[in-house]
Amino acid sequence: MKKKETISSLKKKAPKVPPLTCIKIDNVISQLEKIVAKKKALNKKQLKDVVKKLEHLREANEKLRDSGIYWYEKLKLLLKRR
Repeated sequence: MKKKETISSLKKKAPKVPPLTCIKIDNVISQLEKIVAKKKALNKKQLKDVVKKLEHLREANEKLRDSGIYWYEKLKLLLKRR
């Protein structure tokens, strides 16, 4: 007989949800706006910095997607058992 799953047991197994990313998006936009306002080209260091920030956002999006899939699958399973 399978042990009854609870919300807390499901949460323990769930992928972690990343922190809010809106501020990171705002920072990238701000950085790019400053470069454009100065009418300068993006140098290698700035490009590396922007790419690094965008890669962090990509990772956060993947974690959110994984979390959404996890909870969707758990809900389907729970509803099927009803």
